Amino acid sequence: MRMYRTGAVLGALLVALLTANACSLWAESEGKAPDRPTPWTMPTGPGGWGGRLLGARWRVDWITVDGRSIGAPPDAGAWIEFGYDSTVVGDYGCTPFKSSATLTATTLTVGTDMSGATPDDACPAKERAFEQRMRKIVTGGPLAVAKRVDTLSITLKNQRGDYVALQMMRPQGLFGAPWKIEYLDVDDTPIDMEARKEVYFVFHRDGTVTGKGVCNGFKGRAVFAGQHVTLYPLTRTTHRTCSRKIMSQEDRLFDQGPRTFWVAATPDISFVDRTSPDGLTYNFSRWTGTP
Repeated sequence: MRMYRTGAVLGALLVALLTANACSLWAESEGKAPDRPTPWTMPTGPGGWGGRLLGARWRVDWITVDGRSIGAPPDAGAWIEFGYDSTVVGDYGCTPFKSSATLTATTLTVGTDMSGATPDDACPAKERAFEQRMRKIVTGGPLAVAKRVDTLSITLKNQRGDYVALQMMRPQGLFGAPWKIEYLDVDDTPIDMEARKEVYFVFHRDGTVTGKGVCNGFKGRAVFAGQHVTLYPLTRTTHRTCSRKIMSQEDRLFDQGPRTFWVAATPDISFVDRTSPDGLTYNFSRWTGTP
């Protein structure tokens, strides 16, 4: 059966680590993170609202057929991701798909499904009905691409006026790009970090994460599933010597257990812990500095 849904100590430790002063020089170590990562360059697209689709993952919020709106399966069960290689992958809610796609600034045409996937027998009847209607809209010919409310929401509308309402799940270029921490929110209170310019994360499609803290480079796991990401303990990739206090904080930080966050496009990215009393939130932005 397909799955449709995939403390405070951690927050305090991370804040203490990030606000510390920079330490001694990097030690030579295989696979170490550089002090300044190479900025990620956004590939060029067709421009317009069509270009905003490229490289991002979009959640299907609802479809409208003959003027009637029908809500999508919960927890990003239906989604679409547009590649720079003229393909589109996604899930109708019960069935994954991969197709060719022709995208301009204002129009989208989706080709024949190349995945060969079949619907999940355990998928509820209501969600099967939703995906049949969505599939008919998406594959029924040219679609007009337009802004719905803001830069994070888009509609794909056919010539009959039926449309798919999309909301950005993950920003363009999430994987392979350096993301710096702008600040942390704990209990809805922003925490200023003097050393945040030194800290960055790089998320990879294989479920790993690498980067640099104030003191040492690190690696670990960051597994994305639907609208969530689970961060696992981090391991040093360098052996930089810092003060005893900072090293102790690093030890405790890297030993923390897994923690699952809600992923929000802002249009950069935030990780929000909705289950813990401390309400920890990571706020990231793209690294745009000089390497």
